[in-house]
Amino acid sequence: MSLKDKFIAQLKKSFPGLNNEPLEALVADNLLSPFQIELPQAVLHQAQQIISTFFNLREKKSYQQHYQDLAALKGFKDPGNKSIMMSYDFHLDENQQLKLIEVNTNASFLALGHEMYKTLELPLPVADFSWEEVRADILKELALQGQKPAAGPLKVAITDEAPSEQRLFAEFLVYNELFKSFGWDSRIVDYRDLFKSFDPQFIYNRYTDFFLSEDSSQILKDKFVNGEVCLSPNPYEYLLLADKQRLIEWSQPGFFEAHGLSDTEIQTLRAAVPTSLDMGKANHEEVWSQRKNFFFKPKNAYGSKQSYKGQSISRKAFETLLTPDIIAMEYIPAPEVAFKTPEGEQKFKYDLRCYAYQGRLQLIVARIYQGQVTNLRTPYGGFAGVVFK
Repeated sequence: MSLKDKFIAQLKKSFPGLNNEPLEALVADNLLSPFQIELPQAVLHQAQQIISTFFNLREKKSYQQHYQDLAALKGFKDPGNKSIMMSYDFHLDENQQLKLIEVNTNASFLALGHEMYKTLELPLPVADFSWEEVRADILKELALQGQKPAAGPLKVAITDEAPSEQRLFAEFLVYNELFKSFGWDSRIVDYRDLFKSFDPQFIYNRYTDFFLSEDSSQILKDKFVNGEVCLSPNPYEYLLLADKQRLIEWSQPGFFEAHGLSDTEIQTLRAAVPTSLDMGKANHEEVWSQRKNFFFKPKNAYGSKQSYKGQSISRKAFETLLTPDIIAMEYIPAPEVAFKTPEGEQKFKYDLRCYAYQGRLQLIVARIYQGQVTNLRTPYGGFAGVVFK
């Protein structure tokens, strides 16, 4: 039995409601890697420390006040709740130091990752993480947002743009079955169809209009701003932690000190945050001369869209990046590892996706790939388990 078939069998075992779904067509052949990444326990502890320190920063009143006007300009305020299923994505440098690539408020693969570990018969990196914790997190989100328990089953919507057309629609189906197993009324709904025939109390949000600024997002934004629905992840959390402009501010001298972090906390974040520049304000000739040390990408895009490695960028392409919409990040090469494949030994790159709720690390997966970016198209690549020894 292939790894893909084993994975599908595991999904159906965990969630019998998936037996009638076309998982064979929905699960890509290269979704899972047959390999695993082995790392020292110190890396696991480091990930937890970085994540909890970022959340401590996020909770500082001075930090929230710093972005109060910006949030108002975007048309929203603190909704009270945080964001479930977030991730912190890292590269590991030659000194075994985790370097932050991005914070992702609508990260994929937590649910599938949990089932991947079962399929591979590997221990979970965070041993006590369970589906019950996810249930408790959502109920906590509702309480923080001010929702009072309603009579009958909790109404939950899982939303995105054209969900059934998304590459990981299988995960939407898994979440839907998971939420139903809690006794909730759960449905997968296109964000444009929310509130038409279903009035959810809680929305698990995978839609990538992060600030709900598109005209088609207006109804959802109004419901969110008016506190009529608990939206998680939400624009406020994206503003505080995931907007790439934060990377630029975090790398400025004195920023962490201004918000009352301890020396240990400052050291933790300084070591993890790569130097990042706003290309609208940077010295362009200086950046060009040092371009090999940078990776360029849009502040508000997601995934690897319109990203450039400085080492191989042409002057013509560079000239198109001289805008405030582009961030120049210190280039941290992805770590490499060699695996034996049927075609012989091959080198692969990988990054680490660390899922969290508030300051709590919940799961870690690796993404193994070849080439410039993760794309789930590399033979023998894909999501992989991480074993900490």
